[in-house]
Amino acid sequence: MSTRGASQIVVGVDGSGSSLDAVGWAARAAELRGAPLKLVSAYQVKALYTSFVALPSHIGSEEHTAAESTLAWAALVARRSVKNPDTLTIMSESIVGPTIQAMLDQSSSASMMVVGSRGNGEYFAEMLGSVSTAVAVQAHCPVVIVQGSVEVHSSRGPVVLGVDVSAHNQKAVRLAFEEASLRGTGLVAVHVSTDVLISSPDASAADRADAVVSNGRTVLSESLSGWSEQYPDVKVQQTVLRGNVADKILEAASRAQAVVVGSSGRGGFSGLLLGSTVRSLAHRVDCPLIIARG
Repeated sequence: MSTRGASQIVVGVDGSGSSLDAVGWAARAAELRGAPLKLVSAYQVKALYTSFVALPSHIGSEEHTAAESTLAWAALVARRSVKNPDTLTIMSESIVGPTIQAMLDQSSSASMMVVGSRGNGEYFAEMLGSVSTAVAVQAHCPVVIVQGSVEVHSSRGPVVLGVDVSAHNQKAVRLAFEEASLRGTGLVAVHVSTDVLISSPDASAADRADAVVSNGRTVLSESLSGWSEQYPDVKVQQTVLRGNVADKILEAASRAQAVVVGSSGRGGFSGLLLGSTVRSLAHRVDCPLIIARG
């Protein structure tokens, strides 16, 4: 399915190795989609002035110069990461202000937001906690968290999709099929069951196990219905697992080139994802984590 003419992919840049890996991944994603790439670096001026005092022209110039230098280097990384650099449209912008707000503002006009999982200096602590989490939960578009150890072109594994029972999960399903199709790979759809209600209190362990599989297959069948017709080139493998959601997704994603999950919904996988599960996946998964939003 063509995505030509897609709106821009925005990537946050701070000069760290992790953010540059995010740039490389975002550049490749933009090339695959025929979309422009926008590099964004946010910085804050150290000097404090009240709203009644004019800001001297030299104040903030050092920080601005550093941000522009970081963006220039990131642009080089982006071009080196794609097959046809002359066809990749790259824009850049340095923004004065808090990182979180800058990224959230940019997400309103983006088709995808890409961030690294760790950064430099004070930004390092921010990115490990509040920035990636805030962007993942509040952005107006899908968010990709790229681990610093990721080699952009190294993986040929499948795309792994975490499937839950919420209506919002359809956004994740669409993203996963699109990603698999663009990358010419298969899709592993995983439903993790944490609890299954059995009508009889005397049900055996075997009966409960059968109920888990049956319920999971139903969830997968309903969630994936119609998508294979839209993406006939994507081979789908359906898997039902039982246990801790993050652990089981990580187990299924051991050889994946991307993991796709939903970000909102009622209960189950989605409810957990807003808290500990998204943080666990973001810190432990060895491939980019794509969080469906918008």
